[in-house]
Amino acid sequence: RREHRGGKGIMKHLKDINLSWARHLRFALGLASKLFRLSLIAVVHGIFPSIFTSKVSDEVHKLNEELS
Repeated sequence: RREHRGGKGIMKHLKDINLSWARHLRFALGLASKLFRLSLIAVVHGIFPSIFTSKVSDEVHKLNEELS
């Protein structure tokens, strides 16, 4: 499946999910922020395996529920 479909595809996507461009951008930036934070936690866990033992997987499961 091709993800980028140009202007028409963008507008269809926004219409399909019932979000304005600005609201979609805000949501995407929030998601990117959460994922970035989780990636840092994963690095810390990689270095110190005894901490954050399930934090990343727990949060990814929560995000999956939110996005489904």
